[in-house]
Amino acid sequence: MWTTLLVIFGAQVVYVSLNTLRWMILMRGFRQAAAGLSVFEIIVWVYALGLVVQNLDDPVKILVYALGYAAGSLTGSWIEGRLALGMATVQVITHRGSDLAARLREYSFGVTTWDARGRDAERTVMLVMARRRRLRELIRLIDELEPEAVVLDLEPRSIRRGFMARRLGG
Repeated sequence: MWTTLLVIFGAQVVYVSLNTLRWMILMRGFRQAAAGLSVFEIIVWVYALGLVVQNLDDPVKILVYALGYAAGSLTGSWIEGRLALGMATVQVITHRGSDLAARLREYSFGVTTWDARGRDAERTVMLVMARRRRLRELIRLIDELEPEAVVLDLEPRSIRRGFMARRLGG
């Protein structure tokens, strides 16, 4: 009995982790990888579901199946976060005259700037491109170099042309 419950739980964690990961990489444009992952995802799902459907009168198996689903959601999003696939865009608004753009370029971040007018003052707006795996580093640098800057984290679906696209081979 315990072995079956552990198998159901483990299979659900694997299934939902794969499902979560597949959707996240699909949204970042990795269609072939997502399609390949879906094959394993469905095999695991059918197996786990079969173990539960055989005994629908056993509420413990249904509960374990549901708990495995919840744990798989957390595990899948954690794995995707560790992989940090794709690119991030950060929009930064700072006071005019800041040297933040030059400093970020020293760390090999792609930065485009333009002048803007806020409610009370002239501002500089920056669009900063980075690999997602460097996003924490970028945010930390901005916080250190310009603690009063307004920072908006965006997630681009695709990048065509430009400095960062050339560096990424796109």
